[in-house]
Amino acid sequence: MPWWKKAPPDRSARARSILTGHDGSAEAVAIAPDGTWLVTTSWDGTARIWAANGTPRATLTGHKEAVEAVAIAPDGTWLVTASWDGTARIWTTDGALRATLTGHGGSVDAVAIAPDGTWLATASDDKTARTWAADGTHRATLTGHAEGLEAVAIAPDSSWLATASDDGTARTWAADGTPRATLTGHTDALEAVEIAPDGTWLVTASWDKTARIWAADGSPRATLTGHTGRLWALAIAPDGSWLATTSGDQTARIWGADGTPRATLTGHAAPLFQRVVQAVAIAPDGTWLATASWDKTARIWAADGTPRATLTGHKSPVTGVAIAPDGTWLATTSGDQTARIWAVDSPPAAGNGERASDAARPAGAATPGGAGAPPPGGEKAVASGTAEAPAPGGAKASSEPAGAPAPGTEKATSGAAGAPALEAEKTATAQGGEAGTSEGRHAKHRAGEKAGTPGRKAGTPGAG
Repeated sequence: MPWWKKAPPDRSARARSILTGHDGSAEAVAIAPDGTWLVTTSWDGTARIWAANGTPRATLTGHKEAVEAVAIAPDGTWLVTASWDGTARIWTTDGALRATLTGHGGSVDAVAIAPDGTWLATASDDKTARTWAADGTHRATLTGHAEGLEAVAIAPDSSWLATASDDGTARTWAADGTPRATLTGHTDALEAVEIAPDGTWLVTASWDKTARIWAADGSPRATLTGHTGRLWALAIAPDGSWLATTSGDQTARIWGADGTPRATLTGHAAPLFQRVVQAVAIAPDGTWLATASWDKTARIWAADGTPRATLTGHKSPVTGVAIAPDGTWLATTSGDQTARIWAVDSPPAAGNGERASDAARPAGAATPGGAGAPPPGGEKAVASGTAEAPAPGGAKASSEPAGAPAPGTEKATSGAAGAPALEAEKTATAQGGEAGTSEGRHAKHRAGEKAGTPGRKAGTPGAG
């Protein structure tokens, strides 16, 4: 069969820009609206700002424990970090601290900024969410959930928000904190929530192995079944016509906006306790997506589920992925304490007769009219404080299988003395097993933490 009639093959790719400097698992990544810079967070208690070519710009210090999440304002002039130390912090893009948001009684696990840029919301393990003005002034405390919160999302018109909790429910609220609806039906903890681009519906992802679609008023629309493991992340396409979910069954799935299954993305592969596909991002034009897995790779797929590229090089589970606004590059974070920047060509849609080998190239790889790729092993490691950087254009709970190397050099405590590394978390996960009880909701929060820390749960659940 001629190659142009075959499905595009899977390909490996390499990053040229390797962003080093974090001293703990790199956890989350966000890219600025203009695509000129990005920010990464880490269990070392810091966030770091980098130029799009990997040049370090600033290190954001001040948090006392792991930095779990980050959001960048719509105008790209400020950002917010959320930490296990119970605070969120607002920063300028040069790393200056604007405000420290205090009041939560537990780790702050998620943060979202309103599309109009005038306010933000935080979600905490203390069972509450809080809303704040863009200057850090507290506005409202949202109470009602019976267990800790895992996620928060704000509607496109900035008039309402949704929270997702370990109590198995989601809740919607007016921007002033007034409760609107409680979304019930899931039978286990919720891990993610996203609101559609037109604001008329939302999606939740749960450890009960399902996702659910709801109308904005809280009425159920569809239950998405098929995953055989707990769900970890979801994303909605920019045009609102489809969505993607990821799971501890080492797959991602694509669904229509009405809940109709479209494709199962298989290819991520790892031993039993490393099967989590932890993160997903959809390209701005909606034609492709990227997934990040504990198998130490990220993968690029066409919107119909056709595999386009495998991004290899990370030495530990890949924890986060973000795609640049112009769709020409993406960034990943990993438990190996690094982030990587990858260049992405403009690949064809699946089945149009083009080679999938053009789907993704490492930054600086040979392209028509472009510069040649660096030789194997020749990528530049971009360290914080390093003057030389590569040229522009360049990138919750499971465990190691039995007999995997001990954490070794990984840090086993959080806070000022060092954030817990992902390898320690996975080891604790294996010991915690598959119980899935309330003692094991926060995989990433519970491994390697100081004994007796108030509000912290001891166990860690498995991926399945």
